[in-house]
Amino acid sequence: MPALDTDKPSEKIKVLWITSSYPRFEHDSAAVFLRRLADFLLEEGVDLHVLSPDDSAVERPLPDDLIKNYRFRYFFPRRLQLLAYGSGILPNLRARPWLFLQIPFFLLGQFWSARSLIRRIEPDLIHAHWLFPQGWIAAWLGRRWKVPVIVTVHGGDAFSLQQSALAGIKRWTVHNCSTWTSNTAATAQAVGDRLPKPEIIPMGVDSRRFNSGTVFTKSPEVSVILFVGRLVEKKGVRDLIHAYAMLDGGLRDRTELWIVGDGVEREALERLASELKLTAKIHFHGRLPNEQLPHYYAAADVFIAPSITDSSGDTEGQGVILLEALASGTAIISTRTGGIGEVLEHGKTGLLVRPNDPVELKAAIENLLNDRKLRDSLAAEGQKIVSAYDWRLIAGRFAELYRRQLQY
Repeated sequence: MPALDTDKPSEKIKVLWITSSYPRFEHDSAAVFLRRLADFLLEEGVDLHVLSPDDSAVERPLPDDLIKNYRFRYFFPRRLQLLAYGSGILPNLRARPWLFLQIPFFLLGQFWSARSLIRRIEPDLIHAHWLFPQGWIAAWLGRRWKVPVIVTVHGGDAFSLQQSALAGIKRWTVHNCSTWTSNTAATAQAVGDRLPKPEIIPMGVDSRRFNSGTVFTKSPEVSVILFVGRLVEKKGVRDLIHAYAMLDGGLRDRTELWIVGDGVEREALERLASELKLTAKIHFHGRLPNEQLPHYYAAADVFIAPSITDSSGDTEGQGVILLEALASGTAIISTRTGGIGEVLEHGKTGLLVRPNDPVELKAAIENLLNDRKLRDSLAAEGQKIVSAYDWRLIAGRFAELYRRQLQY
C-alpha cells in the first residue's frame, strides 16, 4: 500500500455518503467499520455528510459533530421501520417476508432524501456504499447533477442479488459511476466480468485499539473459543456448534465457546446448543459495543469465523472481524469462501478449512488447542500483516481516490 501523503491540500472535499447501514447511536455496532473510516477521513481533510436509514431503535442519535448525519424515513408508523439494521436487509427479508412491502418506500425515501441533500449541500463527490440500492441511486443522481460518483462493493451486494434483473442493475451501476472500489478481488469478481477495473481497497481496523484488550473473568484452566459477528446463515455458526459438540470430551471439558453477536438465527442456535446438552459450555453474549470487543479477543485462545455461502448465494466479502482478531494477536480458524483467502494465508496467518464441514472444523480446533506453538506462530505472523489494514492507511487511500476524481 502507498505511504500516506503528509502534504494534504488545505481545501476540504465535501463528500456525501449514501448507505443502507450506519451506527445509529454512540455504541451501536451497525456498520461500525464505516464510522471508523469516516473518523479517519476527517483527518484527511474530508467534509463528510452521511445519509442512512432512520430506525425506531435509536436511543441517542449520533451527534452532528464534524460528521453531519442525516436519516431518511421510509415507513410509517416509525416503529415498523424494520427493513434495515439488525441482521441486515437480506436476512431481515427472509425472516419477515412482509418487509418486501417496504422496499419501494425504502427506495423512494432514499432517492428523494439524497436528491434533496445534493441540492442543499452541493457535494463535490458522492460515495455510495453497497451497489444496490445506494450505488444505483447515486449513479442516477450523479448523472443528473453532474457530480462524480464512487461506489464501494462490500460483499453481500456482489455475491447475492444475482437474479437477472438485479444483476443487470448492478452492471449498469458500475458502468455509470465515475469509479468503483471493492474490498477484495473475490468480491469484485462476483459482480461480473467485462466491467471497468475496480480499485481494490479493503476495509480496515484500528490495530492499536484491538491490541489493547485485557483478559477478564476467565479461569486460567479454561481455553476460550470465540466467535464474533451477526447470527445469520452466512456466518456458519451452526457448523461451529456442531464442531464443538464433536470435540474430544476431555478437551471440551477444558474449553468454553463464546458467541458474541445477535441476529435472526440466535433463537435457533440457542435451541441447538440445548439439544446437544451444551448450554453450560456455550455462552451467548449477545450484541456488544465495539469498544468492549478487544477484551473478548484478549480472553480468547482461538478465534473462529466459520463462514459459508448461504441459500441466497451471499458469503464473506472480506471479514472485518478477521482483522480485529489478527490485530488482537489471536490465532484464527476460518473457511475457504469469498474473499477470506485474500486476508488469511493457510498455515501462516491462520488455518483455513472447507465451508459446511464441521468435521474438518473440529479437527482444526483440536489442532490449535493442542499445539500452543502453532497458535503463537499464527498469531505472531498475523500481527505482522495487519498493519497494512490500519485505518489511517485505508482512509488515506480513499482520500487520494477522492482527490483524483476531482483532480485536486
